[in-house]
Amino acid sequence: MSIFRRNKATDSSFSAGPSGDCTTHSPCRELLAMPAAERDGLLRLIMAKTSELGPDAISVYLNDELSARLVVMAAGDSGRYQRAYPVLAHLTSRWGVTPPDLLLRAVENMRRDNVEVNAHDQGENSPLYTVVDQGVSGAAHLVRLEQALGVDLPYGAIIGIPREHQILAVPIRKAGDVAAIEAMLRLVRDVGSQASDRLSLDVFWLHQGRLHPLHAESKNGRLEQIFPPPEFRQLLEQLPRD
Repeated sequence: MSIFRRNKATDSSFSAGPSGDCTTHSPCRELLAMPAAERDGLLRLIMAKTSELGPDAISVYLNDELSARLVVMAAGDSGRYQRAYPVLAHLTSRWGVTPPDLLLRAVENMRRDNVEVNAHDQGENSPLYTVVDQGVSGAAHLVRLEQALGVDLPYGAIIGIPREHQILAVPIRKAGDVAAIEAMLRLVRDVGSQASDRLSLDVFWLHQGRLHPLHAESKNGRLEQIFPPPEFRQLLEQLPRD
């Protein structure tokens, strides 16, 4: 799954930045002072609100609410990450690279992070995967979910992201897997309602790099209705029944 399916949001994130001497302001000042080898090893993606990204941000667009933003994580004296410095697009010409180059390096770095992945059997249907990263990127591992799970997702997956550092995923392989929406919604709300790092209490369809909210509504703990995009309804008609 390519992470570079660009639209207006990602195009604006790659636009030219402010004119003038950017060495005088943060975060450019700190990033330009880093040796290239050190900087490249600290590139990561973190979750961010799409609406809060400036016109010069470099990011992977997930939907109108959420994106994965490119940052350099500066390490303190203890060796632990201390601060995320956003990488702005106008710096790339100084470094002789392109924004996609840096995004690919960030994803490669994320492969080496300590990410815990567990599969929970659900009988005849696809397993429920939990992906937990207590480090830097957290739920931004959505951009490399196939890689993290070690499975292909031709029809995408039912996704929950109740916490900043946790992803819940059920791969869609047949029509019965869509029934996971109800159980996923209960799990997301049980976990997310108590979490200090709550990210979302909705359930999503992740497909071809986009995180489509299903706008799930429940009553007395039971799923009442969802409001998926037309592509999801078309998918249901194509899925194998057994």
